[in-house]
Amino acid sequence: MQNEPLVSVIIPTYNRRNTILASVNSVLNQTYKNIELIVVDDCSTDDTISILEQINDKRLKIIRHSENKGQNAARNTGIKASTGEYIAHHDSDDIWRLNKLKVQINKLKEVNADVLCCQTAVNDEDTHKYLYNHPNEKLVKEGLISYKQLLKYNCTTSQTIIGKAECFKYVLFDENQPRFTDWALSLDLVKKYKLYYQQAVLVDVYQQKDSITKNPQKGVRGMEMLFEKHKEAILSDPEIVESFFRKKASFVCKTRKNPKDEMKIIFKYNPNAANFAKYLLAVFNLYKLLFKIKNSL
Repeated sequence: MQNEPLVSVIIPTYNRRNTILASVNSVLNQTYKNIELIVVDDCSTDDTISILEQINDKRLKIIRHSENKGQNAARNTGIKASTGEYIAHHDSDDIWRLNKLKVQINKLKEVNADVLCCQTAVNDEDTHKYLYNHPNEKLVKEGLISYKQLLKYNCTTSQTIIGKAECFKYVLFDENQPRFTDWALSLDLVKKYKLYYQQAVLVDVYQQKDSITKNPQKGVRGMEMLFEKHKEAILSDPEIVESFFRKKASFVCKTRKNPKDEMKIIFKYNPNAANFAKYLLAVFNLYKLLFKIKNSL
């Protein structure tokens, strides 16, 4: 432990009485021991705080917001309070595998990267049955990730991101970003620092019913904000245009609206028969119907 650099682990939480203990324990029980764990409670109204206060571990620090500010603000509070050489981010409803930090710290040193992310195993929130790995191995391979690669496909998630403390203190989370906060952060980081994707499953993810990932309106707004920030780079590459606006179209469909504008942009920058057909489907308000059928199977 004496030779291990201190890692500050930051968990934002809000009304997670049913999951916070398992999340915290998955950090405190890591095979990598030199940790300070900063849990930022974003003014919970349940007994999340009382559960945290019963944990007897000097490595745990609890900070409480006096008002609800959102998870991005909570993460930034943790970053500013951290003292570690490295910072790792976690979520209050997911579980780290026991060797997560050790494997990632070793890989960071091995490849001389500044920031690193890994795979997660996505599980059914009710049955805990394994569903799939994210990111998909077919869409991204292990190695350094470029800005344009990250625009095309987001391989980062908040529970997996770890890096040198200076990176996160220099590039904070955007507190106005309603969704894709990990993507937004990583796009800013990769412009200045070396980001490495490690193809190893080190986190188990359990999406809660009240998670922001269930809110398609926030998904649409999050995509709009990312486009506003990275418009020039997105429109410079037809493949990025297609992947970005196809993803946005899926959220538009989930809001029960017609993604005609998204299909029009895709066809404009990548004109082919398949994209023209999809644009026509959207014009006649059929694209969202087919999307609904496909996703109900």
